[in-house]
Amino acid sequence: MLLNTLLTFYCANANVQGTNFALIFDQNGISPHMKKLLLLAFLMPASLWAFQKNNQSKANQAASTSGNSNVTLTCRLYGTNSSADKVYLYEHVGLAKKVVASAGKSGADSAYVISIPAGPARFYSVGANEQSTTKVILGQEKQVTLWGNTQFMHKARTRNSPANEALEAMQFRISQFAAESAQVRAQFNASTGNLRNTMAERVNSLVQRKMKYLDSLKAANPLLWHSASLQMTPDFVGQGGSESEFYAKNWFSWVDLTDKALENIPDVYNAFETFIAQQMQMGVAHEKAIQAAEAYVAKFPAGSKARRMAQGGIVSALKANNSPQYPMVAKSYIDAYRSQDLGEIPALDTEVKKASTFLTGFEAPELAGMTPDSNQFSLKQLRGKVVLVDFWASWCGPCRKENPNVIANYNKYHEKGFDILGVSLDREINAWRNAIKQDGLPWHHISDLKGWQSAHAALYSVTSIPQTLLLDREGKIIARNLRGEQLGAKLKELFGE
Repeated sequence: MLLNTLLTFYCANANVQGTNFALIFDQNGISPHMKKLLLLAFLMPASLWAFQKNNQSKANQAASTSGNSNVTLTCRLYGTNSSADKVYLYEHVGLAKKVVASAGKSGADSAYVISIPAGPARFYSVGANEQSTTKVILGQEKQVTLWGNTQFMHKARTRNSPANEALEAMQFRISQFAAESAQVRAQFNASTGNLRNTMAERVNSLVQRKMKYLDSLKAANPLLWHSASLQMTPDFVGQGGSESEFYAKNWFSWVDLTDKALENIPDVYNAFETFIAQQMQMGVAHEKAIQAAEAYVAKFPAGSKARRMAQGGIVSALKANNSPQYPMVAKSYIDAYRSQDLGEIPALDTEVKKASTFLTGFEAPELAGMTPDSNQFSLKQLRGKVVLVDFWASWCGPCRKENPNVIANYNKYHEKGFDILGVSLDREINAWRNAIKQDGLPWHHISDLKGWQSAHAALYSVTSIPQTLLLDREGKIIARNLRGEQLGAKLKELFGE
């Protein structure tokens, strides 16, 4: 071993790379080259060690000071399909996931190798798509290896990475606390008399252990401490008021929301998402839950990334819980960040338009399409009139049956400013044209002739027909699905006799 090392070292430093070592021995025995080498065998071990150590030290120093130094994440993943030709590293900013870096398969083992500049340790997520990712810490460790299945990235694990092993250990400990918290709280709420006092002591003991754990993280790993302080909360033991009121006041009592370090902690988003969901599960009115959350949001610096993440968490929770407040809150988010779009605004805008078609007072999304004579017509051309948007089709029996009632109302109120836009879910243009002619429908009509795949129907969340929306002169929704006598009554209310 030593001889091989010395041979390599000698040749490398004597500019004799590629030398045939058999030539080191000549006919007289040991050649002059070999004599030098044997001398080095006695003199160089310490020097060689010092040389290698010095070079390594210089390399490490260069890596730590060079602006070009990188850290590498090697993803050894299975379960990828043919379309998953890349793995992405994301930075979470609330509803947005910015792609920081990506990599295709490389090497004989088909690993995905992502490289980013070294820097302070921070959270990222990695996955073949935004829907299935796992959290990782990158920045200071030069090499991190991740093993997992792209379909179940939340179960992925790192190897030989103290930072990520500490993260995984923290998440496991928090899940243990959460399970214990749910158990003792349920037992406390079900207990009475002396048993209730005993359970209250158990809850208080758990709270103390949680606080002690957070204190230990604060001293050992501030990055993980910030993450954990957003994921852990005190527990209710009947301290006056209701359980929901207690959590509304104390959910964030273990985290300083004014701390600038929270700018790079994506758990801000999850914390506000969980807070809203928890309040709603406890029966709190949606408006009141939003009010409580927004009071916490106000503590973040205006324009900060942390505030944006918190607001995104609220929007996400409202959507997941089918809250009628979702479109309004999501629209506020869109208005606040449209000029600073990180990729989430267009999709959110479309979702809000679809959700708002069920709510009065919201502006109806624009509709534009082909007319029966192959021209173009749009809903906005009817602005200034009261408009009935009527989703129908030539093959829809109930739609055709309703047409005489719609015609009667059209004839009665058209001169007063009432109009109709028929939106057909037909596929055959001739069937559509013939139905319009047969039923004598004198108003405006459009269709993309895609049947149930109609983009118009998708935009308005139409899954059955007939469906109608009545809009005011500003294009805002007055009511949905007015038919028969209800339609006539509403038009009479708007226009009089």
